[in-house]
Amino acid sequence: MVFQRGKEALSSYPDLVEKLADLQAEFKVRSGLSDVPLRGKLPQESDSKLEAITIPLSPETQRLVEQMRTDGYAVYDTTGRTPASLKSDGMRYWVLNDKLAERTAPQKLVAFKKAPSEFFLPGSEDMLHDEQVMLIPNAQAQLDSEYPGKGLLAREGKISEWTEVALKHFKETSKTGRGVRILGSDYGYKWTWADDYESDERGADRAIFGDWYDASGAFVELWSPDLVVSDLRLALLVEIPLK
Repeated sequence: MVFQRGKEALSSYPDLVEKLADLQAEFKVRSGLSDVPLRGKLPQESDSKLEAITIPLSPETQRLVEQMRTDGYAVYDTTGRTPASLKSDGMRYWVLNDKLAERTAPQKLVAFKKAPSEFFLPGSEDMLHDEQVMLIPNAQAQLDSEYPGKGLLAREGKISEWTEVALKHFKETSKTGRGVRILGSDYGYKWTWADDYESDERGADRAIFGDWYDASGAFVELWSPDLVVSDLRLALLVEIPLK
């Protein structure tokens, strides 16, 4: 990974430099851990409390969901589960920031492009977050063109939404084969920003999610929104209106 700065030198943030150095050291330590078993059994379909979609869908919405799945989207609803609460269903974290552990969000029906090559916004690598979000209108325009009149909304996901759909996707894909961890090995152990901040203060650190290793779990942390990291990109959720 290459760590860069946007408007100011990275050396101006010694605490952040130390954190990034620790991360790089952790990568080296964990590089041989892919075959280390989890502590405790990851719940399978028979004892899972999570279902792909729990809310009733109208025939119109169900047809849209099926079409989006055919087009390469994974579709799930979020139920407001906090990142910490998902541990009871088998979610693991090798980093879970205490300030994000109990975050929640309203129930929504959301989708994301499940193919690793389509998961992130094209061109969102090596950019400031403020520059990444400028790519969202193009993604919205493409959605409107592909699904005219459906009211789909391309947006950043909340940290609780990402952790919940990530676990649901792992469980769903485990039913028919090897469970897929979004932002795990198939995705190059990258990260995405999430729409949560440490505080309401200007310049507050922003949530990131990703780097989901098999044995040790996912990474949920707060980083400076001014940080530019080659593997820190922007993935979007597509919100589907319930009609």
